[in-house]
Amino acid sequence: MALANFIKNTCKKLGENNKPTYVVMAIATVKGICRPTFTMMDKTENSETKKYTALREGLTEAIAIPAYWGCGELAGGLAKKIFNKDKALAGRAEKNLMFIGVCTAALFVIPALCSVAIKPIMDAIGLKTPEDKKNQPNTQTQLQKTYTQTQINPISNKKPFPQMQTFTSRPQIGLRVGGL
Repeated sequence: MALANFIKNTCKKLGENNKPTYVVMAIATVKGICRPTFTMMDKTENSETKKYTALREGLTEAIAIPAYWGCGELAGGLAKKIFNKDKALAGRAEKNLMFIGVCTAALFVIPALCSVAIKPIMDAIGLKTPEDKKNQPNTQTQLQKTYTQTQINPISNKKPFPQMQTFTSRPQIGLRVGGL
């Protein structure tokens, strides 16, 4: 009986004092822990890609938690100021505006903060995207290859006038039916 009363009282307290900000912050915390962990456990992915992705996911949630908290509390404080005379309405308005603040954080604030902060943080740590590493040429070899090609045949980079596989005698405008 004592356990049943404890569970009943706990659920009652959580239901009465539950703020949207706390729920979303709890979800972001779990995502910040689990998503990088599951990313690192992936056996099929390249280790550099796993490191980059896991750190990026963790940083996103580390940015999200204070953004959720700040936007939710800011909106809730606004409700207290607006509805300070009507206490019954102020409680509902506070939670509703907190929810709107959390939604605003998810839609606008967090993506803006992530786009501003994550790249410089990743660069400071020394991690680059796997695509950046692939596209980053070995400058010495690339310069030698370019120099050699231009010395042998300076117009080798030019394509011959119209390639037959792309040439067509039909006009390329208007509606075409039948895939021809």
